[in-house]
Amino acid sequence: MRAAEMRGAAEWRLVFCAVTFSLGVSQLAVALWNWLATLLLKPRPLPRLGYSPGGIALESRGMVVVPTILRSAENIDDLLQTLEIHHLANRDPHLHFALLTDWPDAAQENLLEEAPLLERVKAGIELLNRKYAGGRRDLFFLFHRPRRWNASEGVWMGYERKRGKLVQFNAFLRGRCAECFAAVVGDQSILREIKYVITLDTDTKLPRESARQLIGTMAHPLNRPQFDSTRGIVTEGYSLLQPRVDVSLPTADRSRFVRLHAGEVGIDPYTRTVSDVYQDLFGEGSFIGKGVYDVDAFQRSLAGRFPENRILSHDLVESVYARCGLVSDVTLYEEYPSRYEIDAVRRHRWIRGDWQILPWLLPRVPDAEGRGIRNPISALSWWKIFDNL
Repeated sequence: MRAAEMRGAAEWRLVFCAVTFSLGVSQLAVALWNWLATLLLKPRPLPRLGYSPGGIALESRGMVVVPTILRSAENIDDLLQTLEIHHLANRDPHLHFALLTDWPDAAQENLLEEAPLLERVKAGIELLNRKYAGGRRDLFFLFHRPRRWNASEGVWMGYERKRGKLVQFNAFLRGRCAECFAAVVGDQSILREIKYVITLDTDTKLPRESARQLIGTMAHPLNRPQFDSTRGIVTEGYSLLQPRVDVSLPTADRSRFVRLHAGEVGIDPYTRTVSDVYQDLFGEGSFIGKGVYDVDAFQRSLAGRFPENRILSHDLVESVYARCGLVSDVTLYEEYPSRYEIDAVRRHRWIRGDWQILPWLLPRVPDAEGRGIRNPISALSWWKIFDNL
């Protein structure tokens, strides 16, 4: 009996070692394949409309939005300055700028100390419009959401966090979801004309003319999304585009941790496009949360797709429905975490979110009501999710 138990334990150890070894070898094989593909395939930039000095076409009107959380007066001043810098680097008569805001999670719906903060950000948006829009109120905007009770989390919070912000914002642009926002600052008459939205994180830098380049790429006829009504996803063209994202120069000397892990930083004046296996081989990229999307196509491909309180890391799974392209000749810049513990918290959130989309590897997936429906994603999208795990 003892000998049999020992043989059984040895067999389990052998299986564990074999599985572990296979995972390691598979990662090496994928890395080698990706390396060979980048050597054999030349990067192909996506076609782009070259807008005249008059700027973005009226029918391609866009808005740059920064989904964020209002925490303090200093935080609000930084956000307003960020929005102002985005405008100064990307002046265009048909490009608008907005803060898309929530309050932090709380034990109650409203806190007394938050009213002055909301007035501060509203006044800041009005000041920016007076400063740059010549008295008009259609250049800078604020869209602020109230808290909602989340029974599963046990807190008052913004509905579905960042994903919910964009879902409700898109609906608001099309004349729905008026109750979704507690405060809106700016002339709402132009909102239905917004065709493209560029979404950025609070620390993302939007270089000069990059917004025009992204919208010009999105608007090119060869990139326009083609919807498969049977599967309910975009199968040709793109609903969203992901530019390159590099580490900005100001963070390069912040700490030894940044120098060790951030890689190359700043601007590379000698590189126009870069290789990406998915884009160069299959004509698809992967979305990482900072890019441009077509409002109507994005809404159509994602409507009713995901159950509430189930998707923390939504960028990749959204891109397999809406189809994402990589714009490797346009670069955004962001800060790298300055300390290990900050990076660890960020990675924990990412990994947790990645495993939450594990059901999308199965033949049937949950919809917004939690019902199982046939999984419509392609084999390539399946592999992206699997490889990401």
